Amino acid sequence: MGNGTLTYYLITWSIPALLLGVYFLARHLWKDQRQRFSTFRKFLLLIAGGLFGAVLFIAYYLQPGAMEPSVLGGELSRYGFEAGIGNFGLVGVPYGENKAANFFALLQVYFFLPCAFFVFLNAFYDFKSGRLLSKWALAPISLLHGGFLFNLINAQCGSNEFSLPAILYSISVGLMISLAVISFFENRKERFEGKASVFHFSAYAALPMLCCIPVYAMAVLIPSNAQLLGMTISSYQVYDFTELHRIFLYMALLSPLAIYFLFRDEEENARTAIILLVSLSALFQFMADYNFESTFPMGADGIRHIAVTSLPIHLCHTALYVVPLCVAFKWKKLFYFTYFINVFGALMAMINPNVGEDLLILSPSVFLFWDNHITAFMMPLLCVALKLFDRPKFKQMVYSLAFFALYFVLILFANAWFSNYVSGYDPNVLGSGTDYLFINDTYILDIISDSAYHMMDVRLEFKIGEAIFVFYPLYQGVFFLGYVGIAFGMWFVYSLFFRIGDAHHELHAKATIAKLEHLETLRFRKEHGYMDEKATPVLEFRQFAKRYGNSDVFAVDHIDLKVTGGQIFGFLGPNGAGKSTCIKTAIGIQPLTEGHIYVCGYDVKTEATQTKRLIGYVPDHYALYEKLTGREYINYIADLYGVDIKDRDERIAKFIDIFELQQAFDNRMATYSHGMKQKMTIIAALVHNPKVWILDEPLTGLDPQSIYQVKQAMIAHAKAGNIVFFSSHIIDVVEKLCSDIAIIKQGHIIYQGKLDQTLKDHPEGLENFYMKQINEVVEEE
Repeated sequence: MGNGTLTYYLITWSIPALLLGVYFLARHLWKDQRQRFSTFRKFLLLIAGGLFGAVLFIAYYLQPGAMEPSVLGGELSRYGFEAGIGNFGLVGVPYGENKAANFFALLQVYFFLPCAFFVFLNAFYDFKSGRLLSKWALAPISLLHGGFLFNLINAQCGSNEFSLPAILYSISVGLMISLAVISFFENRKERFEGKASVFHFSAYAALPMLCCIPVYAMAVLIPSNAQLLGMTISSYQVYDFTELHRIFLYMALLSPLAIYFLFRDEEENARTAIILLVSLSALFQFMADYNFESTFPMGADGIRHIAVTSLPIHLCHTALYVVPLCVAFKWKKLFYFTYFINVFGALMAMINPNVGEDLLILSPSVFLFWDNHITAFMMPLLCVALKLFDRPKFKQMVYSLAFFALYFVLILFANAWFSNYVSGYDPNVLGSGTDYLFINDTYILDIISDSAYHMMDVRLEFKIGEAIFVFYPLYQGVFFLGYVGIAFGMWFVYSLFFRIGDAHHELHAKATIAKLEHLETLRFRKEHGYMDEKATPVLEFRQFAKRYGNSDVFAVDHIDLKVTGGQIFGFLGPNGAGKSTCIKTAIGIQPLTEGHIYVCGYDVKTEATQTKRLIGYVPDHYALYEKLTGREYINYIADLYGVDIKDRDERIAKFIDIFELQQAFDNRMATYSHGMKQKMTIIAALVHNPKVWILDEPLTGLDPQSIYQVKQAMIAHAKAGNIVFFSSHIIDVVEKLCSDIAIIKQGHIIYQGKLDQTLKDHPEGLENFYMKQINEVVEEE
């Protein structure tokens, strides 16, 4: 152990001693003041979590890192199993020829990063799988890191001597232990809830482990000559759409699909956490290559200089920093820049990989290239697919291109300026200077054709002081316009995938609802049989809101409405006001956007089977199985609702008599008139004696005699203590029939009250009152 080991242990263990002491003291003092303790606990976790993230970020940026040679073998052989094991951040072979000690050092370094990510994210995002991981994994692993601290620092920093990175690691381990132990006590009662809970726990545990695989892992696990299946494979073999290149591209395309299908149904905190886990893993892999020493090397004069060719400002590099920041802080404008610009840039980089041809396929540089670019490609797409950000609109793409134009101009000047500080730079030699974004080199021209080189003949050169600035306006202008054109093409590709995604989401939602309804049906039958006869007739809309697709406008905007048993409730409003939206959502045809709808105490969203059994629905446009007879159709509907033979025969006989269908009931419904078909729809809605009868424009197209019959059926159903809820444009019928009314306009309930009181307050009549209400402007909230 080095001279600093004892100091590092003191630093590490004093932090949890202090923070855990404060935590448990506050917990004891405020045991009867839960709200105050909860506020204090959140504050403590946020402060400790933020400090932990900052310290860990700086520690990784300052670590010396393990320098990679140009080919596997030679210098890298010291990282093989014959001498030990290497890893990003695992400096040299810390324990010489002791393979077991080196392997344990690798495992400790390997487990440190994913554990650190979860501990950090648990301080900010609360979700089921994270709480389970806190209990079963994070606390014990954190304590092991604290116990074998000397091993971790030796592996990460090369020795246990005093150094700033080692001190930062000591602080980060102390904070990790504190956060993990607090999380353990907070979540010690968490339990797995079936196979799904175990599956998601495993997925959350496995994904960061896969993402944090050391860049040297494949090189050291396979013999040092990088033979794969008996063949030595060089990196140039991932060019030109070879079989191997296509495998890499398939990985890039399948990875986001796998993550999407694994986590699409998780809560928002869980989806946010998994995106941050993956993006932070790639960022820290990237940081291990772009460390402080290589970016700001110490010169012979003892002063640090900027290594301009090592600055992480390449387009795909910036995505690694931008995505986690955008997700964590909800920076929408910056996110849409990376969505439209970085995704395409990363895709083009993967189609035309820019890695040295003298490297073997398992070289850490090749591993790092694909890890960085796959992440830059898939993370913005997943952010939208997993609904962390709204789907972009066309104007956001235009703003992104404007931002790209600014970025492009800055890179042009950075290339021209920084080239002056590159050793061996010759303004007359293409590619001898700095080349960010491939706009100051021949790489893109080599891909296009030899004739494209003539664009570089047009050049602009001037001096500012001693610095020479060289630009190629024709080539760089064509490059920019080509990128803009492709961005517009990507907009149409995105639009196509949005439509595909909508169709898939709708199918998935229907399948999920069908599965839930089947389970609900089984449970409901076990508890109540087919119908809950004891249910109290109530129809309630509570802060119900509905909007369609990606529209920003609510078709129904957070309405509250309650209807009780015995009421005939008239629902009035002009076309497009939201009447049918309310009705179709209440009966389960359309999903809710926000709020709740309750039918006899059951939630339409979560207890769909129960609510549908309690509702009878008459649509504005009937749809019947017209090849069946009236009797066959009503019996079929009665079977669906589980109505026993005796009850259905009594009800069918009653409705045949009420609607005068004796002569036609045993004929095929294809022979029925419009009025007779409408009556069959009403009988089908009433055959199971629903607690809530909902009718959407039921009297349209009926003759006076049929209207009278329907009205009598509505009165009888309400007198039996049930609810009759119907929409209508026939104001006279509403005025004579209803006990209560509500008027909706532009998605807002603008009036609700008892009809007799309404007529008493407005003697001009319901029609005049209604016209006055709908002609007034709805006040903006």
